[in-house]
Amino acid sequence: MLTLSNQFVAKIAAWRKIVIGAQASSPPDQDSIPTIVQAFAQRNGATLGGPATVLAHQRAEMRTARDQPFFAIEATQLSGTRDAGFVWEATATMARVLPVRVVDAHAGGKGWLEVRIFGAIPMANATGPDSDKGEMMRFLSELAWNPDAILNTAALKWRQIDELTVEVSAETAGGIASVRHLFDASGDIVGIEADDRPYLMDGKTVPVRWVGRFRDYASFGPYRLPSYGEVAWELPEGEFVYFRGTITSFAAIE
Repeated sequence: MLTLSNQFVAKIAAWRKIVIGAQASSPPDQDSIPTIVQAFAQRNGATLGGPATVLAHQRAEMRTARDQPFFAIEATQLSGTRDAGFVWEATATMARVLPVRVVDAHAGGKGWLEVRIFGAIPMANATGPDSDKGEMMRFLSELAWNPDAILNTAALKWRQIDELTVEVSAETAGGIASVRHLFDASGDIVGIEADDRPYLMDGKTVPVRWVGRFRDYASFGPYRLPSYGEVAWELPEGEFVYFRGTITSFAAIE
């Protein structure tokens, strides 16, 4: 019988397998993608019918509250380019002594967040419709880090709002997930924003404005990606930046 820790590892492997196995859909009509978005993807290494999955490594910092210090993390993320799926795995040491493992994922239309101490003791777990929507929003927000998905993910629906703002949406069991991508004058994505990402507040999930920033574009093999990104919740007491980090490597793996 698997120990609890081994069950956790097996669950991660199963979700990765779902992401990889789902990457078979045909690409969308390219005319449905706004010109500024297509140009961004093509300039930064994307190809129509290109790799089905990509793998990124990150060095980053996270914190669990506005008044808490950041702690360092190392993370890897497997992302699909045809189906909206990813598995993000991070390891960290909290309070200088507690080894923590975090998994954030979207696979087969389902969202999952789990945090474990020592890889075995559950600290947090989130699934269900709100997670389905929230994790899809994460996938949508990270298209600057996954340009092949822009050209090849059929489930994405695009709407140009103005010259430098484009909304991308997808259906989930928790409702429509939508994120706006903000471009600079050169055509690079420099930020994202959403009005209603699910956030756990006082034991209840509520829609909260969510923002992110990208900068420092760099080359990773044939790809050009923002090497730095950060995300924040806009809470009543002020902005809460909870993740900031850099991409250390990025490659197509399949």
